[in-house]
Amino acid sequence: MQRKNKVGLLKTLRCLGTLRWQLKKQGQYIKQHLPPLLDTLAAGQQQQFSAGTIKRVTKYWELSLLVICNSLYKLNGKQLNAAEQHRILLLSIFGPLYDDLFDDKILSHEQIAAFTLEPAQHTPASFEEYVLKEIYLQLLELSPDSKKVKEHLYQVFLWQKESLKQMSPDVGREELYEITYKKSYYSILLAYSILDHYPNDAVLEMTYPMAGLLQLTNDAFDVYKDVHSGIYTIPNLYRNFDHLQQHFMNEVALFNQRLMQLPFMQHAKDYYSITIHALHAMGWIAMEQLKETTRDVNSVEELTALSRQALVCDMDHFSQQVRWIRQVKYLVNHQA
Repeated sequence: MQRKNKVGLLKTLRCLGTLRWQLKKQGQYIKQHLPPLLDTLAAGQQQQFSAGTIKRVTKYWELSLLVICNSLYKLNGKQLNAAEQHRILLLSIFGPLYDDLFDDKILSHEQIAAFTLEPAQHTPASFEEYVLKEIYLQLLELSPDSKKVKEHLYQVFLWQKESLKQMSPDVGREELYEITYKKSYYSILLAYSILDHYPNDAVLEMTYPMAGLLQLTNDAFDVYKDVHSGIYTIPNLYRNFDHLQQHFMNEVALFNQRLMQLPFMQHAKDYYSITIHALHAMGWIAMEQLKETTRDVNSVEELTALSRQALVCDMDHFSQQVRWIRQVKYLVNHQA
């Protein structure tokens, strides 16, 4: 199914303005609900949540609520209830701490697998483990399908473990693409699994290219951080931005096509498309900058020598924001 009428600049602006307003509203919600929830989770423990962890939780919450869950519900003509918002907040605390099990080597892979499959049997040996167990058990109890939650978290574990191959420059391009897509895809499915209404297969098919594009966008923005951390991604290892951008636009077209085939109201699909492509457009702009600044770069070592200013895409300038709005409109209307 092809789009009959293109989304114009005015509609794009209205939707982006609504998203900005919702983001501010989210900020009020998290200021009200996060501190008491963290206090409850840390009750009786000597350690408290660090400022860095709270910042990561907030970013995770913004993405999970606004981009992943709320936009899906708006597409379906539904509205998140208070219980679902609470579960999303719990997951937003859980996600960064679960990542730390790998990144900080708090547990071995065998221990993480055991915790993921049988959390009630786990004996915490640290503050992070204690909080993770508390949240996980709550999510399993509060979610409508605890089996699905556990299955998706186990897939997150498997692809998080596979992503450790990104510490080696020998990781192959196709393998790297698969890791990039699937670690993002199953994280999104985990967020879906705690909702009252899990999406159907057609929506999940649309979600796969969306997940890959979101992760590629994140990788394009994190080139400076990743090269200095020894993490290899499609943008920093292969650096063929013409190829990457062609792949990117093919996936945008696939996402748009699958979205258009869904049996929802056209205005809801337009709103959803603008919401999702608001992030993808930033990824495209970051790739354009990297293509220019790395034109003479022939190795990861040379890439690492470049300044932060050269590798980090600054979206705060007015000219960049205008460019971003136009890019969102372009992606929303792009067809194969």
